[in-house]
Amino acid sequence: MQSIESILTTRSAFLKGSGGDKLAAEGRRDLTRAIEQNYPAFEVLRDRLLGTGNSPKSSMPQQQPDSASAAAADVLLESMHRHEFLKMDQGDVTLNGVDARRFVTGGWLEELAWLAVMEAGAHEAHYSQLVGWDVEGYAGENEIDVIFRHNDKLGFVSCKALRSCLQSSDRKHRARMMDAVHEADNMADHFGKPGERVGVLVTTDLFDEERGEARYQALMGKAAVLDVRIIPLEDIGWDRLVGVMQYLMDH
Repeated sequence: MQSIESILTTRSAFLKGSGGDKLAAEGRRDLTRAIEQNYPAFEVLRDRLLGTGNSPKSSMPQQQPDSASAAAADVLLESMHRHEFLKMDQGDVTLNGVDARRFVTGGWLEELAWLAVMEAGAHEAHYSQLVGWDVEGYAGENEIDVIFRHNDKLGFVSCKALRSCLQSSDRKHRARMMDAVHEADNMADHFGKPGERVGVLVTTDLFDEERGEARYQALMGKAAVLDVRIIPLEDIGWDRLVGVMQYLMDH
């Protein structure tokens, strides 16, 4: 059975470095899963830690909207502190360096996707992986959020940690998601083969339950035309996410 490296070699590409730290990702699985299970609370906490929410000094929020949110925030803060992602000084809570910032701004989502593809039965997978290429005298590299192998087929997942709520007037948010679909399609064209699938995992609620329809019709239509699987916030729950990753492997 071939490896990811050997398959890429036949496609004028190669792995650069070892990608994300898999032992570290396994070691903080509890934190990654806690974020997945409490994403609304994490979103508020993340914005405040980054200084983009209601607390520009990145201090711990003094109040939560309700007791459930407060409990979820406490669980997340405790887990982040245990994994040394936070610094606490006289009541202020801040991110502990560049690795902590990388994790809260999107690294956790890549690690969640990697954990899910391994749970789904991938024989090999890397996250945050640089892939170099050399074609007809032109060379370059791309970072792939998650690349996995099942038997002798590859699959790809692009991860976008964006706001959960999609506003009709937010053109930038919509543009970022549409760009992500095109980037994923280009990645599949560059490194994939017919029959290999690519998904875009995005932390945005894209389905209007009341109307029973997609919130962003153009995005879903474009993804369908390009054969890119959109994995929205509705599918971020562990069992559903693992099921989607199995679908990417089997179809």
